[in-house]
Amino acid sequence: MRKVFVLLVKAAVFFTLLMIRLGEWDLHWMYEHTRYRKDLPYYINTLSGLILFLILLDFVQFFTTRWYRVRHKIKGDDNFIVGVNQIYSLLLFIGVFAGILSLFQINVKELFTSLSIIFAGLAILTKDYISNMINGMIITFAGQLSIGDNVKIGRHRGKITAITLQNIHLLNDDDDMIYIPNNFVNTTDVVNYTKREIKRTSIDFEIALRHLKNVEELEHQLVESLRPFHDLINADSYYLRVAEVRKDNVSLKFQYILKEPNKDLERQIRRKAIRRLVELISEREKIVDELPELPDDLGHNII
Repeated sequence: MRKVFVLLVKAAVFFTLLMIRLGEWDLHWMYEHTRYRKDLPYYINTLSGLILFLILLDFVQFFTTRWYRVRHKIKGDDNFIVGVNQIYSLLLFIGVFAGILSLFQINVKELFTSLSIIFAGLAILTKDYISNMINGMIITFAGQLSIGDNVKIGRHRGKITAITLQNIHLLNDDDDMIYIPNNFVNTTDVVNYTKREIKRTSIDFEIALRHLKNVEELEHQLVESLRPFHDLINADSYYLRVAEVRKDNVSLKFQYILKEPNKDLERQIRRKAIRRLVELISEREKIVDELPELPDDLGHNII
């Protein structure tokens, strides 16, 4: 009801200013006896034009997002709505800036023409800022990344909470807010875990070869550590995958699939598995340290 009332007020103001701007309603009688009667018509026309532009822009933004929400049955914000709001903010800034110049009787077209060299220099100095804005628009409307997606950008992994004209806001597992420039997103590898068909959770880690008895035994230990969560995880989805074998250590991925995606639950399971992994490595370290040294054929001691 409040939104409808605000829209009606805006519509009434828009109609009134439009009539004044078109000269259908003469306000000359209100200021004909003041000493500013020669200047007031210019300021009234300029100010009414600025307000008309702002109200019209507000109408376009409101009805566009409203139509999109109703058509796609969306309650929150998605990429399209964020992109429309960003365009709205940009046009709003340009309109207000041009309106203020007009109020000071500065011809905007002549000003930009005469200052073209300066603006060219400013464009060079602010190319990274402008490039960030353009990339932000591309990311917003491309649909590859969306608010709420669980992603990995470079070495950072977390949930996207916002996409602005300058950066992406990423909330990691430690509840730290990371701001990643849009330019960096377009020049690095991005993994979107939400977009894949199978919502598989993966815990990546490395372990020294001397701490690893065998892969099957380690997988069994990790699966057993998640017994309290077995009802929430697909029983046949547990998998400890060997990603890479090096000279002294091996890179592993412990993977499983939740029956229902849940960020908080995923964090609890990850914490439980990692703590169990630390316990296993600590126990193995003690065993390795207690192994006796054996002499080789040349009389040297070996472990």
